[in-house]
Amino acid sequence: MTDGFQHPEDENQLIELIKEAASKKEQLRVRGSAHSVPAAIFTDGYDGEGPPPSGIDVMIDKLAAVTIEPNGTGGATVKAGAGCHLGKDPYDPTGTSTWKNSLNYQLQRQGFALADMGGISHQTVGGFLMTGSAGGTVQYSLGASIQSIRFVDGTGTVHEVCRGDDLFHAVGVSMGLLGVITEVTFDAIPNYAIVGDQTTVGTADPLSPVKLFADADDPRSLQRFLEETPYTRLMWWPQHDFHRVQIWRASRMGWIPGGTRKPYEELGRAPRLAALAGSLVYTIIGNLKNIKAIPDELTYWYQHLTDTLSGEPNPDACLTIPPDQTGPFKLEDVTGWLINGLASGAKAEHAGLKPLGDLHDELRSEIDKLLKELGHDVLAGVEGLWRLIVKVFVAFVAAIAKKLVNEPWVQKIANVLDAHLPTLMPPVLGLFVSDGAQVFYDSWRCGLPMDNQMNDQLWPTDFTELWVPLDKTTEVMNTLREYYAGDGTPEGAYAATGAFSCELYAAGSSDFWLSPAYDKDVFRVDVFWFGRNAGTPEDFYAPFWERLKPYNFRPHWGKWLPPASPAWQQYYRAQYPKLESFLELRAKLDPNGIFANDYWSQHLGF
Repeated sequence: MTDGFQHPEDENQLIELIKEAASKKEQLRVRGSAHSVPAAIFTDGYDGEGPPPSGIDVMIDKLAAVTIEPNGTGGATVKAGAGCHLGKDPYDPTGTSTWKNSLNYQLQRQGFALADMGGISHQTVGGFLMTGSAGGTVQYSLGASIQSIRFVDGTGTVHEVCRGDDLFHAVGVSMGLLGVITEVTFDAIPNYAIVGDQTTVGTADPLSPVKLFADADDPRSLQRFLEETPYTRLMWWPQHDFHRVQIWRASRMGWIPGGTRKPYEELGRAPRLAALAGSLVYTIIGNLKNIKAIPDELTYWYQHLTDTLSGEPNPDACLTIPPDQTGPFKLEDVTGWLINGLASGAKAEHAGLKPLGDLHDELRSEIDKLLKELGHDVLAGVEGLWRLIVKVFVAFVAAIAKKLVNEPWVQKIANVLDAHLPTLMPPVLGLFVSDGAQVFYDSWRCGLPMDNQMNDQLWPTDFTELWVPLDKTTEVMNTLREYYAGDGTPEGAYAATGAFSCELYAAGSSDFWLSPAYDKDVFRVDVFWFGRNAGTPEDFYAPFWERLKPYNFRPHWGKWLPPASPAWQQYYRAQYPKLESFLELRAKLDPNGIFANDYWSQHLGF
């Protein structure tokens, strides 16, 4: 291929590439699904456009064979090439990833399953393991089902290591620093389905199944809930005057061949319109100080508006929710969705929103003309000040989408929105987070990766994910609540919360040395940053790193880490008791340092 990557046909060709890198003293790194931060994946010099010319960047998409051998006890022994995707990767640059050649599909088709899955299944087998990824459960573990790992070290030597060997426990989570994994052997279990529900409530709702801030001995405490629920994740919106939590939970049940599925609907019954609306709104509110930059940030949005999503099954969902409609979408479809949502949602008549109503009188001709062009000259069911606010907001969103960013009236609305955004957030969030419940029943492979419905091009998201001992859950939650409250004002709180949610879940203890769950069950705090925002997530994440440091957090290695420094290197050594042993093995297995880019050597200090 001419994509700048090396694509070895087999393990022997991979060995030759490794030997070439060693002889030339060049870096060699492997790309899976690129779900980690880019600097963690590529050789030095990656600019976002393609692999750097100075190193050897590899994709092992051709090392993807799967063999499944029933073991006579209802399960199976599964050998999976490390380049095989768990599910379909809709963004696979080789175009070879499909549902049918994914590991999960092949397993389910033969009557078998994996014990656990992460929130998405785009990743390759090797990539999922390398950073210590896990699903939302302390009761089941994908890592515990791994029996052996085959990899090639920095000298071109092939190793096959089994559970119980030090090298097995070192390479299982190793960020590609010990070698290139080529094959993983799993114990699969009999097929199963999941049945569950999702409930969205206020965080102080007395009927909530979880009391987020209760002491651990409370029967409804978050810690107890995480320990007792087979599979779960919570999405927490801590914004001032909003305070919602979305509780997704599921348990196993026997698989019924040919049974009727009831898929989980992450974005409701019109998922693509919701995705388009959400992507547009979040891109705009993340760039209000420089609206001229917004059209460039919407490049993928324009493509999805009229092409990729039009009348086609959702490419990100396992088995699709019915299409929203059969024809191409238009801007008026998106703005109509926004008006319907705002009309049916909370009518937040806050005094702080009055300037938007005043703008309607001042800019009435421009606003009404644009809404009439879109077929929205009448907002049925919306009255009073809220009607004016909705008209201004929707007209502004439409003007940005139509690239009218040089119009003085558009800039005037942007200035007012920017000044009053903290007060506006509850009704905006209410567009995408509504109270209520849904139930679902699905196969393990389609139901457990519940976030596959989120399109990474429309919802690009950065993460920092901090894993703390599970018995610290209550203390961490109260620390976060205090931080999110800010100074008690909408403005002070918004500086801490931003516009996105925070994900809460757990993972069971792991025996891989550099797993963030090494030797203990953990509570996981996953802080989100919308990838189209102006600025950098590092500044937003810094307070979380400092506030959770006293609870001995360990970071998910594939997500944003604190800035590399000797102090953080020392911190990791204190949190990972096997880190020094890992680095000693690294020096032996990679004597020429071909797997070590600057990112990892600076963060880990070798």
